[in-house]
Amino acid sequence: MRITLRPLASLSLLVVPVMLACRPAPMQPMAQPEPVIVEPAPAPAPAPALPETWVGTIELLGASLDVIARLEPDPDKPGTWRGRLDIPMQGLKDFPLQDVDLDADGLEFTLAPPGGSEAQRAVFVASREPGAATAQGELSQNGQNFPLKLRRLAPGETPDVGPKRPQEPKPPFPYAVREVSFTSEVDGVPLAGTLTAPADGTSKRHPAVVLLTGSGAQDRDESIMGHKPFLVLADHLTRNGIVVLRYDDRGVGGSGGDSSKTSHTTQQRDASAALTWLQSQPEVDPTRIGLIGHSEGANIGILTAAADKRVAFLVLLAGMGVSGKQIFPMQMAALLRAAGAAEDALPGLVKLQNKLIAALMKQAPRAQLEDLARELARGQLAQSKPPTPVTPEQLEALVKASLAAFETESLRSLLRHDPRPALRKLKTTPVLALNGSLDLQVPAAENLGEIEKALRAAKNKDVTIKQLPGLNHLFQHAKTGQVEEYSKIEETLAPELLNEVSSWIAAHTVAK
Repeated sequence: MRITLRPLASLSLLVVPVMLACRPAPMQPMAQPEPVIVEPAPAPAPAPALPETWVGTIELLGASLDVIARLEPDPDKPGTWRGRLDIPMQGLKDFPLQDVDLDADGLEFTLAPPGGSEAQRAVFVASREPGAATAQGELSQNGQNFPLKLRRLAPGETPDVGPKRPQEPKPPFPYAVREVSFTSEVDGVPLAGTLTAPADGTSKRHPAVVLLTGSGAQDRDESIMGHKPFLVLADHLTRNGIVVLRYDDRGVGGSGGDSSKTSHTTQQRDASAALTWLQSQPEVDPTRIGLIGHSEGANIGILTAAADKRVAFLVLLAGMGVSGKQIFPMQMAALLRAAGAAEDALPGLVKLQNKLIAALMKQAPRAQLEDLARELARGQLAQSKPPTPVTPEQLEALVKASLAAFETESLRSLLRHDPRPALRKLKTTPVLALNGSLDLQVPAAENLGEIEKALRAAKNKDVTIKQLPGLNHLFQHAKTGQVEEYSKIEETLAPELLNEVSSWIAAHTVAK
């Protein structure tokens, strides 16, 4: 689950002092003075505008995002400004801004992804007292407005915002790192990623894994709310002698294509293309290659292992054991319950969501879908603690955004998916399935139980199922498991999760 934004604005001061200087006419002694024309000294050139950095927060529904806007005069267009934006919690770094306008009374800028829709455009507008170092305003996106506060940093001051992530590895690394690309066998789309390999030369062949990201458009690090789980996981595994390939989803980073139009079938074949490429690398033992999938990535791992006999082992992290149309109501109820919703209100909301999902899958008339989505949104908001007030415009924007998401092939594919038939085909593939006891997005007991049942039906004798106490959907140590905690927790991946995965892989990839 991810909070997404687009643009941010940054504010800059332009001070142009104007000074005039005059000099007296010289006096001539012992003579009649002659008229002298006194010319004023040329006015000094206006002080050049200097780059400015503005930091602040956007208050979303139930969350707060830190932002850093770096603005500077545009050398190619005198008198105008350009800028770049960071949203650390979302992994956004140096994203170019559009329509930057900065003066003594305020600032304005737009964040818009290349080729994005109008609904994705985010416009930041903030005003200030003339010359003030603070500004307030709003972020507007897709018909919704969110409070925005900004502060201009003093010269030499560095931004002290953004999450602390002590586990994030920093170079130099004790292993080899290289940027790579391979081609999807589906349609020739290029997919870009990073390979990390133990730095002991290519004469020794190592076990290897492909990492498969969760739902939504994810980069190779599975960046979410300021965390980079796959970067941390790849670092740990490679330090323990395992080659790791992680790659950007379609339409993200260096990969081509469009993730919103990508079905589970296409994702599975992309994963097989990654296996093919990885098998050919000199550091890799082609007989000891496995998959690690997180959340929806576990779905893709299951499908790939069932279809591709080259998968030597499979690790499922917070993987679904039930169908997509079952997971959504299950997830909603778990999240609302953790947020303090009344227990007697949940059955009605679950029934309403099931009704909406059925209508979506039948492609019911738009008006019917909007009525159901609106009723469900009202019910969910009423059960939030404290209740979340929204304007009618915000409610309609939520309804439209929700239905727009379900109109994508990627989400429809998730709704249709049931992992159990593919799990029942895994008769000999070793499987490790882990879930956190505080996972509210893929609740542990219900999903691990179904995974185990399906693998037992396959008579698979090499299955390890574990529920890790106190960990959430991202496998962080948490208090409640709520999504709002993800960004506030400094830990990216719990050490016990890392050790469970690396030790299990080591035990299942002993060189023969």
